[in-house]
Amino acid sequence: MKEFNSIIVRYGEIGLKGKNRHRFEHRLKTDIERFLQSRKTPYGKVFIVRGRIYISGIHTLAPLEKVFGVYSYSPALEIKKEYKLLEETIPSYFPLFEGIQSFRVSCQRVDKKFPHKSIDIERDMGAIIFMQTHTPVNLENPELNFQIEIGEEGIYIFTEKIKGYAGLPYGSAGKLVSLISAGIDSPVATFLMMKRGVEPILLHYKITDSDSAKVAKLKEKLEEYCAGRKLKLYEIERNEIFSNKFGELYNNPKFHPYICIMCKYLMHKKAAEISKAEGAFGLLTGDNLAQVASQTLKNLFAYHTISGLPVYSPLISFEKEHTMKIAKEIGTYEISIEKSKGCTPPKSPKTGVNPGTFKKLLAESGLTE
Repeated sequence: MKEFNSIIVRYGEIGLKGKNRHRFEHRLKTDIERFLQSRKTPYGKVFIVRGRIYISGIHTLAPLEKVFGVYSYSPALEIKKEYKLLEETIPSYFPLFEGIQSFRVSCQRVDKKFPHKSIDIERDMGAIIFMQTHTPVNLENPELNFQIEIGEEGIYIFTEKIKGYAGLPYGSAGKLVSLISAGIDSPVATFLMMKRGVEPILLHYKITDSDSAKVAKLKEKLEEYCAGRKLKLYEIERNEIFSNKFGELYNNPKFHPYICIMCKYLMHKKAAEISKAEGAFGLLTGDNLAQVASQTLKNLFAYHTISGLPVYSPLISFEKEHTMKIAKEIGTYEISIEKSKGCTPPKSPKTGVNPGTFKKLLAESGLTE
């Protein structure tokens, strides 16, 4: 990568927000500043101009793809907006063309008042490069796309676009209480909703110390995508939500097959209390239809309605391989697969609980008092 002194940041659907666009733009700008400051990355200023966010005075490449709302970004050399200076700067890029089979020059004028048209700039700069490097031009499928952007404050030269996760700025949609375990699914579900602007309040029901330690690591990993913020984590002992009756109910043949559904029911009930206290708009789970016994349609119905709040499950239709792929990409997979002692499910769990029977069992268990 050639030396750079600016970064051009592009966003996607934020540009479609109509009257609210200004608010989302400034939220993203603030998140970028917060992210750079959290990583102690020096920079000059961050400013918005016509569908772009520019970072000036920066010489260290930070992983801006971790800032939700960023569609792509490019480390660029910013020079004064003088055509002759652009021509004089082009030769410093000649070493990039060594071994390159083909290239093209692409120019975009953000500043439409600049006296030279994009097509003329592409032709003139392309001619300079070709005459000195003899690299063939390929307008359709070049190996190197040499890019020039005429901005409001300067001319930007760059050769790459780094993809971001796009989405919406962190927290711009509001809060959800995320029921997070030490497994693969719930951290991925949390990440996907964070990408849609959700601020998750993490809620973990502790079974073992090893699972609890994994959740702490998963929290730290997810915080890498919070633009410098920390996530809030509630941790509650599983036996606490069972009113200290878990062992008694688990070992009772009458309740044993229903223990997973009862557990989920109590988790959602407690999560509703936390949601109200935190001003959240619902619950977030890693549920995946029919993946395990507690996630059949009948069983989901049994406990999804107890909270009285919307329950968001972005993985509900995912293939497991799809979820694992995302987990590996965002860095949670290796943590989730660490060996730990979690819960022991019943030997023959109920996959289709009858609502009337379940209600009766809850009453008999004394858990609904």
